[in-house]
Amino acid sequence: MKMKLSHIILLLFFCANASAQKATITFTTDKDCEINIYEPIDGEYNIKETSSVLKVHKGQYATYETNIASYIFVYCQFSQYQKSCNIILFPQTSIKVFVNEKDIKFEGDNCAGQQYFYDKFQNDSPLENYQKEQNLFKEYIEQKREWQSIPQAIDSALHIPFHIKEIEKLPLTSNTTPQFANVLKTQVYLSIYSNIIGFIEYLLDIKNDYEHIANDTVEIKKMADCIFKKYPLKPEYQKYSSILYTLKYISYHYKDKVCPAGYDPSTFGPYKMYLYAPIEMQPGLLGGACMTQLKYDSGEMDLKKLKKFFNDKFPQSEYTSIINEKVKEETEPANEILDNSHFIKHPINSLSQLSDIQELKGKFLFVDLWASWCMPCRAEFGNKDKLEELLNTYKNISTIYISIDNEKQEKAWINCIKYYKLEGFHLRATPALQENIKKEIYKKEQFEIPRYILIGPKGSILNGNLPRPSEYPQLKEALDRIIYEN
Repeated sequence: MKMKLSHIILLLFFCANASAQKATITFTTDKDCEINIYEPIDGEYNIKETSSVLKVHKGQYATYETNIASYIFVYCQFSQYQKSCNIILFPQTSIKVFVNEKDIKFEGDNCAGQQYFYDKFQNDSPLENYQKEQNLFKEYIEQKREWQSIPQAIDSALHIPFHIKEIEKLPLTSNTTPQFANVLKTQVYLSIYSNIIGFIEYLLDIKNDYEHIANDTVEIKKMADCIFKKYPLKPEYQKYSSILYTLKYISYHYKDKVCPAGYDPSTFGPYKMYLYAPIEMQPGLLGGACMTQLKYDSGEMDLKKLKKFFNDKFPQSEYTSIINEKVKEETEPANEILDNSHFIKHPINSLSQLSDIQELKGKFLFVDLWASWCMPCRAEFGNKDKLEELLNTYKNISTIYISIDNEKQEKAWINCIKYYKLEGFHLRATPALQENIKKEIYKKEQFEIPRYILIGPKGSILNGNLPRPSEYPQLKEALDRIIYEN
């Protein structure tokens, strides 16, 4: 019987563990703690599906063992500390992890490299680095710097040459192996470049609105091409905790392509671009997207069709067994929209028109600008109860959730409202409303969400950039000052 070429490739890929060797992580904590451990799935870095849960008692040890063929990134989440870290494991290595309220420390194989990785590139550093890069691109958009200055400015702001030299020194000054140092260097570059590619995509999207960006388009694309030449798309990069680089690579090259011939577009939704990746990468990419949909009930993919696709094409995939377990043949009926959720159905083309709606006349309007695909927006919904409690202290205020999802994302938009139980008024912004928001709120700023706006009873914008709900004290102070003065 002949075997399909794709099945032969996948069989070789999934049989790689035949030469796997043991690696060990030993944890100790200064209070009772539950540790969620996430190993790669189908060779791809994983933060969506828990592999194992360890319960560690204060001052005692708990050991986690796994078998690996080359190296992996293991994500560890320490629930009682609200901390997490990524651990780079090689075969036949053992590392000890000590966790307390202030810090995480490492001993054992490659401990100096692991400590450098945590101290310099985990903790709060990813967000700080993203914001530094963001500020540089914002300066370019606002014509405060030339495009040619961006690469050197990024190196300087993020201290890239310094960190690379320090990583290269680790094998000479500690028990860090050259292999570990090389993996860490690649991780650093992939993390930085994933942000840069995201910003480049944004520049290319808005180039028609800015003459200087349009004039620099060729040079902007050259930067992307240079990055992709240095780090082309390959399965190895799926291992890294900077998996975002792989996703950005695929998005940049394939997001506007139609679904490949022979595939049903409704199965994959916006993730059809993953079908252009090498076949051995597809289980991890599509399986990860499926886990995201299951978590957030986004409705972007047809999960029943996707389940059949995995069983037909990737029967040996780890994700196939996970999807078979999680995607049932009979799905639960969708929850109804909350009684206190109201959809604004007639067209709204400017923020001032919101105050013309009968139910909203004469009220302060707290506007939450968001989208179903915006993870920071979703994260802020975790503060929804506290926000509602705050807004209820004012006598004359209503909440309006304005989504910038497009028509194809309507199902995901509705499902988000159900999932997070968002009470208030809802609408998807028309193109005209989005343009009005850009003009009235962002002006020459970069269009970013989430964004929180306060509109007065007469339709005037009282604050176009309120603190986020997660910044509760600052938000309360701002609302108190504005509302009680009007």
